[in-house]
Amino acid sequence: MLTRLRQLVLHPGLIPSDYVDQLRNMDQVNDDDDTVTVQVSPEVKARLQGLLLQAIEDNEECPICFDVLDDPRITTCSHKFCLAW
Repeated sequence: MLTRLRQLVLHPGLIPSDYVDQLRNMDQVNDDDDTVTVQVSPEVKARLQGLLLQAIEDNEECPICFDVLDDPRITTCSHKFCLAW
């Protein structure tokens, strides 16, 4: 199942033509730090925090481990997952 999901998200139509260059640039910028951070506006941050709070209150399950969210995180595109994964 994970292989099929990986194939879907790596479909050539979904990947920008300069994807490899973007990855190389990220590697150069993040040599000192292994984490990638994205700057978001205060409005977006508040919206994402609200979505994550609602997911916690609703006992949503992680789409990766299929368990209730444990130490949850949220992406800028509103995908929720457990930090351990």
